[in-house]
Amino acid sequence: MLGLIIGFIVILLVISTLAASIRIITQPNQGVVLTFGKFERVISSGFHFIKPFISRVITVNTAQTPVDLDQQVVITKDNAEISVKISLKYHVTDIEDFVFKNEDSVRSMIQDTRASLRGIIGNKELNEVLNGTQEINAALFKEISSVTAGYGLNVDRVNIDSVNPSADIQASMNKLLQATRERDATIATAEGKSKSITLENEANNQALLATNKAQNEALVNSAKAKATAVQTEADADAYRTRILNGALAESSENYFIFQNTEAVKALAKGDANTVVLPNQTLDSLGLIPALTKLGKVTKTN
Repeated sequence: MLGLIIGFIVILLVISTLAASIRIITQPNQGVVLTFGKFERVISSGFHFIKPFISRVITVNTAQTPVDLDQQVVITKDNAEISVKISLKYHVTDIEDFVFKNEDSVRSMIQDTRASLRGIIGNKELNEVLNGTQEINAALFKEISSVTAGYGLNVDRVNIDSVNPSADIQASMNKLLQATRERDATIATAEGKSKSITLENEANNQALLATNKAQNEALVNSAKAKATAVQTEADADAYRTRILNGALAESSENYFIFQNTEAVKALAKGDANTVVLPNQTLDSLGLIPALTKLGKVTKTN
């Protein structure tokens, strides 16, 4: 019976010893082995044996870890109060430094980030902060990267998630924005009216030019038509004159005697009492004795 008890105790001690000496580290973690409270070694992920009962393992996550910082109130160079929200990502680079050189490396990193942010924004005016978050991110990353390297970790990324001015400043900004929008709307309306007037004037000028052009063309066409008509009439008169002259040139003496006779007849029928004609003419009118009888014809040499 005693042997059975002793055997049971031995088995129990073996199992306890094995349990105390076996450690399994899962990815992406690593372990720090402490023996009698003193750093012994770093173990990677996997199956490991340690000294039972006198050693222990501190597990450290080496994967990239995101951290969201609480909103922080910061005063700008022009005494504007703003609330800033920051997030960052880090990973452990030196496990021994991370565990032993700082009691809480992550907390120290957060404190340094807040202090650096106050210093950077404190040297900038409100408009520079609102419009220069990328520049602030770069400056903040540079500052905290050099500080946190001594904590056994590395800051991979810093990002300003939001920048919110105080309620008073926000109200003033809203008024300024509204005034700017109204000014822009007024300028746009004025420019639109000016452009409309310009287009209307151009249209009127084009219409006036078109009307003047049409009137000028009409006057030119009318003048051309009149000139053509005058030329045509002149050509007709010249033609008639040529025809008449040709006919007269070919006419016999009897034609002219006939014309003279007709003319004298017309005179004889008139109210005149006396008609003076040359002898040659009277001789050619010898066929009209009635004129002589009327006493209206007097010969002249």
